[in-house]
Amino acid sequence: MEGKVQAWLATARKNAGWLVVFGVVEIVAGILAIAGPFTAGIAVTVMVGIALLLGGGARLVGAFMADSFGAGALIFGWGLLVATTGFYFVIRPGVGLETLTLVVAIVLFVDGVTRVVLSFNLKPVKGWGWMLAGGIVTVVFAGMIGWQFPSSSLWVVGTLVGFSLLTNGFTTVTLAGTARQVVGDVQKAA
Repeated sequence: MEGKVQAWLATARKNAGWLVVFGVVEIVAGILAIAGPFTAGIAVTVMVGIALLLGGGARLVGAFMADSFGAGALIFGWGLLVATTGFYFVIRPGVGLETLTLVVAIVLFVDGVTRVVLSFNLKPVKGWGWMLAGGIVTVVFAGMIGWQFPSSSLWVVGTLVGFSLLTNGFTTVTLAGTARQVVGDVQKAA
């Protein structure tokens, strides 16, 4: 077992440099997405459209491989809906971006309301107030997106993707540094 840990640590240290490079690329991409949220949002919409188009196409093919007409028809109908949505996102990315913005607002609203309700169920437990506050902030943010719609679609998706890339990049760089440090500490101890 100790040999496996040593091998893993050696691999982690060897690849730490690449992790730093990938982390820095993510940080730069995140900054660019935050600086140009509309462009980033359009890029995300087109990528989502391509993914839906491919997934819907796979379901359409799968529909012809189904054993019965009933199951095949349901798979075909769903595949057609997914592929059509994907195609529409690719050819009309502005409308797709608006759709994604509404989905984000709805998901945030449902998440916020759920956290508010759960916080009251946890009320005697330490930290329930943080859950309540987080839920309220999330509901307010969802309301802001909805209130400003459709102009909110110019910044919501791109900004959220940018922050995600930025935080993932910092996490990757930090983990790479930690891997180097842990390997060094283990080697000194051995």
